[in-house]
Amino acid sequence: MSDTPITADDVLRIAAYQDRSAALQAMVIAYSYHRVAADLAERLGRETNNWYCYATWTSKAIGESLDLRAGSPFIAGFGSRLGVPKRFRRMFRAALLTLLGPSYQLGLALANRAIFLETASLAVTLWDDAPDRFLKVSPESDLTPAPPEFLADLLSPADPRYLKDAVRFTREAAETEDPQARAELMLGANIALSAYEQARAQASLELVLYRPVRWLTRVSWRSLRSLVTRKPFPRIRLYTAAHADQPWLTRTLESLWSSLYTRHFFAVRTPLSDIRVGRPLTAPAGVDIDEAWAPIRDERVRKLAEEFVTEDREASTAGVADWVSYPERMRFIVAYFRVYQRVRALYTVPFAKEVADGLAQEMERGLVPEAVGDMLDRTGLRRRKVYRYPSETDPDAHEMAHFDFEPFLEAIPLDQPAT
Repeated sequence: MSDTPITADDVLRIAAYQDRSAALQAMVIAYSYHRVAADLAERLGRETNNWYCYATWTSKAIGESLDLRAGSPFIAGFGSRLGVPKRFRRMFRAALLTLLGPSYQLGLALANRAIFLETASLAVTLWDDAPDRFLKVSPESDLTPAPPEFLADLLSPADPRYLKDAVRFTREAAETEDPQARAELMLGANIALSAYEQARAQASLELVLYRPVRWLTRVSWRSLRSLVTRKPFPRIRLYTAAHADQPWLTRTLESLWSSLYTRHFFAVRTPLSDIRVGRPLTAPAGVDIDEAWAPIRDERVRKLAEEFVTEDREASTAGVADWVSYPERMRFIVAYFRVYQRVRALYTVPFAKEVADGLAQEMERGLVPEAVGDMLDRTGLRRRKVYRYPSETDPDAHEMAHFDFEPFLEAIPLDQPAT
């Protein structure tokens, strides 16, 4: 692994590069998160995991789920859990590709890239002399033109106070000599970053989990009608509409499917094992659950954690009923952070050496997008500036085929409101 720290230019280049498959892009992002985690550990130590350790393994799992080729481990594993006989695996893959569709891959990939851009750009400038700022995909900003409908529908709004908390806690953690105080501050930073990025990912998560049901109930018959009449219809609008606005049958089936998937299929990847989120969270070998769940002394961190969990350990570590629910998801994530906070295996490289070497080379591909105003390099600048991305983007469904990130990226100082 390179000894050179990840820079803001690296983050921009990695997020901007278009000539990768969605699965490979997620793997490059996973390796980049690992590099960021290691860079932060130079100041914070490795006694406690920082947020980017967890993001590494999550992004790797996203990359595996975006690999839908024949022989895909994701499809094979999903078929095995459903008990699909081997002779029907090819038919099962065809059905799954129809239900997931191209918008599954591009929607999830776009959201993953946007969250990487926002969270990694914050981390790599933590100790710069310039004001605290991060790069944000801002389709709702007054400074950008009206975006394609799907872009606003893929990235939900999030409270920027969580990013301010993450910066403050991380810097204080680097300055303190008290190991317990540092662990609590890093826990606070981890919770704050997840509170932000999970809110941003809410819409894309709904797209991914609800899409199969919406294809069955709202898109399939319209597709047949479109073939006959030769009149296109806006599919993405149907896929990204709010759950509450769906017809009764669609809402009911979505809730049933999401709950079923959460309880029986969805798992969080760790280097030790896959954690089934529908089951109660237990401590891995070598972790004292009583020590991990000791009362939090820092009042600020305690109040932040109490937004999502209580001191009732059994209730806080209970299995998740529906992963689409932001409160349920955050409850599990905060409990997971507390229990796995000192599991050092999360700092390990999540790839074999030859794969990691290949991903390191992939990180170097592409050009840094032109920055209008060079905000990341200018100390004291307080106003927003737009970042210019290449004009081509990953092709997908008709509604996404010619999407360009360029007008919708801003560098936002944390001392100003960010919507």
